[in-house]
Amino acid sequence: MINNIEQFSSLWARQLHTEFSDICWQYNVKLTPPVFEISKTKQQLGSWDAESRTIRISFFLITNHSWAVTLNVLKHEMAHQICAEIFQSREVAHGESFDRACDYLGLPKEYRRASGDLPESLDLIGQGSRPTSEGRRFIDKVEKLLALAQSANENEAALAMQKANELIEKYNIMQMESAQDVSYTYVIINRKKKRIETYQRQICAILRDFFFVKIVTSFLYDPLSNQTHKTIEILGSNENVAIAEYCYHFLENQLSALWSKNKHRYNGKTRTEKNSYYMGLLKGFNGKLRKQKEQSKKARVVAASDNGQSQKMYSLVVSEDERLNDYVEIKFPRLSKISRRGPRIYKSTYDEGIETGKNITLHKGVTQTDGNRGNILT
Repeated sequence: MINNIEQFSSLWARQLHTEFSDICWQYNVKLTPPVFEISKTKQQLGSWDAESRTIRISFFLITNHSWAVTLNVLKHEMAHQICAEIFQSREVAHGESFDRACDYLGLPKEYRRASGDLPESLDLIGQGSRPTSEGRRFIDKVEKLLALAQSANENEAALAMQKANELIEKYNIMQMESAQDVSYTYVIINRKKKRIETYQRQICAILRDFFFVKIVTSFLYDPLSNQTHKTIEILGSNENVAIAEYCYHFLENQLSALWSKNKHRYNGKTRTEKNSYYMGLLKGFNGKLRKQKEQSKKARVVAASDNGQSQKMYSLVVSEDERLNDYVEIKFPRLSKISRRGPRIYKSTYDEGIETGKNITLHKGVTQTDGNRGNILT
C-alpha cells in the first residue's frame, strides 16, 4: 500500500528519466529529455504532449503491473517524441512515421496500438503471441512425458526424460523445415534479489544449451520498493520459452529439496558447502543431458546421410539460430558478454553432487494464463 503518493511520484519520475536516458543510449537515439509526470488516470496508460514536452505515465499502470510493462509504454511515448522532434512529422498520431519510430526503439507491435484490446495481464503483451493450437498440443505432450519421470523406477524416469528431449528437438526441427513464421517471446524471472547466484547462472547455461532459448541477465526496477533487482530473461519461441521457464523453476526447487534432504551428511553447513553441492548436482544433470543430446545427434546424422539431407539440416539450424539472435539484438541492441571467475567450492561435496545430479529428471507440467481487457495509449 502506497501512503505518500507525491513522494513515490517524484521517485518514479526520476526513474523514468533514468530509463529514458538508458533507452536512448541502447538504441542510439538522440532525444532531449522531456518533463516526466505521473498521472492519476486509468484511461490513459501514457501520453506525449509536444507543446509542453511532457511524457505522462499512469499511476494506475505503475502500481498494477510490472515495470517491464511501464518501460514499453514509455517507449511508445518516446516514439511520439521521435516523430515530433526528429522526424518533424505532421501525420496522424499512429501512422507510418510512428511505426518507423517504434522500430527504432524495438517496441513490440502490441504496444503500438492507440487503444483497446490490451490483454488483462499487460505483463504478457510484448512477449510475442501465445502458442498456436499445434504449439499447445506440443507442450501438452511434453508435459505428459515429463510427468512420467515421477516414476519411482529410475530407468523409466530416465527414458521419459530422454523421450521428452527428443520430442523437443523433433518439434523444433519440424518447425524449421515447415518454413513457418516463428513467433518469438520472452519471460522475465525476477527473484527480487540484488544478485544472481552462480548456481542460477549454471541453470541458465543448461537452458541455453539444451532448450533452444537464449538467456540474458539484466536489471529491473521495482516501483513499490524503490529497489532495482537482477533478473533473468528467457527468449525464444513461445513453446520453448514456456518449457524452459518451467525447467528453470523445477531445477531450482529440486536443488533446494535435495540439499535439505542430504545436508546432514556433511561437516560444513556453510554457504560454500551448499553451493558446492548445487554446482555438483547441475554438473551431473548437464552431463546427463549432453550424453542424450549426443546420442540423438548421431541418430539424426545417420538418418540425414541416408537421404542426403545433412547439409540442408545444418542450414536450417543455423538459419533459425540467426533469427532468434536477431530477436535478441532488437531487444538488447548493446548486449555484452561478461566472463566471471568460478565460485569457491568443496571438491568432495561437489563430486557427490555430480553423481546425484545424474539421476535428476524433470517432471510435472507447464502452465499458462489467459484474460483480456482494454486500456488506452495516446
